[in-house]
Amino acid sequence: MTTTPELRYFNWVKQGFHQLSIRQKIFCGYGLALGIAVLGTTAGLLIGDRYFQQARQQMILVDEEGSLLSSLQGQLLEIQTLQQEIVPFLQQPQALQRGISSFKSDLADAETLLSQAREFSQASSQKDLEALLTKYNSPIVGYFEQLRALIQQILPLTAQPEGAIKAQQLILKFSRSEDALKFYQFAHDLTDFAKTLQQRQQKADLAQKKAALIQAQIIIASMLLSVAIAAILAFYTSQMIAYPINAVTNIAQRVTQEANFDLQAPVITQDEVGALTNSLNQLIQQVKHLLEEQQAEAQIRLIQSEKMSSLGRMLAGVAHEINNPINFISGNLVHAKTYTDDLLALLQIYKAEVPHPSSAVQTLAEEIDLEFILGDLPKLFNSMTVGADRTREIVRSLKDFSRLDEGEVQLVELHACLESTLLILNNRLKNGISLVRNYGDIPEIPGYTGLLYQVFMNLLSNAIDALEEKLAQNPEFLPEITIITERCQNDSVIVRIADNGSGISPENQKKIFETFFTTKPRGIGTGLGLAIAHQIVVEKHQGKITCQSQLNQGTEFALALPTTSITLPISHP
Repeated sequence: MTTTPELRYFNWVKQGFHQLSIRQKIFCGYGLALGIAVLGTTAGLLIGDRYFQQARQQMILVDEEGSLLSSLQGQLLEIQTLQQEIVPFLQQPQALQRGISSFKSDLADAETLLSQAREFSQASSQKDLEALLTKYNSPIVGYFEQLRALIQQILPLTAQPEGAIKAQQLILKFSRSEDALKFYQFAHDLTDFAKTLQQRQQKADLAQKKAALIQAQIIIASMLLSVAIAAILAFYTSQMIAYPINAVTNIAQRVTQEANFDLQAPVITQDEVGALTNSLNQLIQQVKHLLEEQQAEAQIRLIQSEKMSSLGRMLAGVAHEINNPINFISGNLVHAKTYTDDLLALLQIYKAEVPHPSSAVQTLAEEIDLEFILGDLPKLFNSMTVGADRTREIVRSLKDFSRLDEGEVQLVELHACLESTLLILNNRLKNGISLVRNYGDIPEIPGYTGLLYQVFMNLLSNAIDALEEKLAQNPEFLPEITIITERCQNDSVIVRIADNGSGISPENQKKIFETFFTTKPRGIGTGLGLAIAHQIVVEKHQGKITCQSQLNQGTEFALALPTTSITLPISHP
């Protein structure tokens, strides 16, 4: 489908408008509207002023022409009047002289006005006036010459008795002459021309008013056009802003309602709304990623919890199965020792009563090394008793450690907790690791016994791992774990577990309590031990756990556990 140049231009303008920011769009809209208003106003003023100046110039010309013709008409009328008043002045010489002098002056003025009228008509291109003056030029000149000659003829008649009658006849004859009649016709045409000039003056005045009206109309039209364009641009701009915002809002609502984090808002513009859309899409992806991580974390925590729960149930079962025969053995050892002591006492009495037994008895006593048996048998029973007691302690530690899912807060004796954990880890501690106990006088604290076992197990296992790693690098290294307990004045108990291993780098110290963070090789560390320990101490026991470490010097974990009651809801990791 082919597109017209107009359509391509519109699409180009639309794309360019989409790339502008909201501020630029609003600025362009107002700038365009204001520009049209200013341009229209300027154009209206210029065009109106042009018409106004033309009308004004026409008005000035008409006024000047009217003034000139009015003066000319006055002079011509004055000449005609003086022509009729000469006869009465014949008997008054002084008055006649004044009249003739005034008459000559009027003639000169009339000629001057006629000359000015000709120049004005030629300069202002007044063809009608120029034609009128040209038409009557010769009659007027002849009229003025004859009028001067008439005066010269009348002056001698002042001394004659019948001079007035002769003068009147001369004037009457002059009035009927062809030049006089044409002069009178000129005066009449001049009057008609003055009426025409008055109409032209009215037209000029109307043109001046029309110019002002055109000026006002152009200005008002430009104002209305600018307002209309501003309204259209405002509507279009609001649509351009509102549409992508609505799209972003709809996507955000759908993501919230449907929990579908695969949705993405369309990026329509390149302005602030487009940047907001990109940010929302990135936020949705980040939330999706975090949810996936949380789900994975929850899955691993669930698996870890199930593993610990299964381990706890298995340990509880093993402890129960071991505990029964151990109790049987321990209980019977008492009676066996009593019976053996009785037999040994009987043997001593027999030796005293029968100092010389038969050769068969003596031979058997030598064969079984009776003297050694008499000395070693009590030691054997003591050793069996110690072994049974040791086995009972291990069983008790296993039973305590297996109580990971107990939901009730109990008073926990931390020293017993630590010792039970050390007993379970005793096999790993035998590898040349020195254990230093510095227990203080601390009270029992309210807490979850099984969870605290898990915390101590994680911390001590990590310490042993660090020491074994450093020992593998330096066989002459002397590994050591120090456990310190003390009571603080703020109703809390401090437990410090320190090692002299390789330490933790400063950048890793900030992340050691994060889920899945581990510095151990893949497949060995899960990154959950310290995260779970932090959760147990902080969330379950309202305590604090901190870490201080220096490279190649060691690491110390400090637990601050409150001695007051715990009111947190029961929830296990």
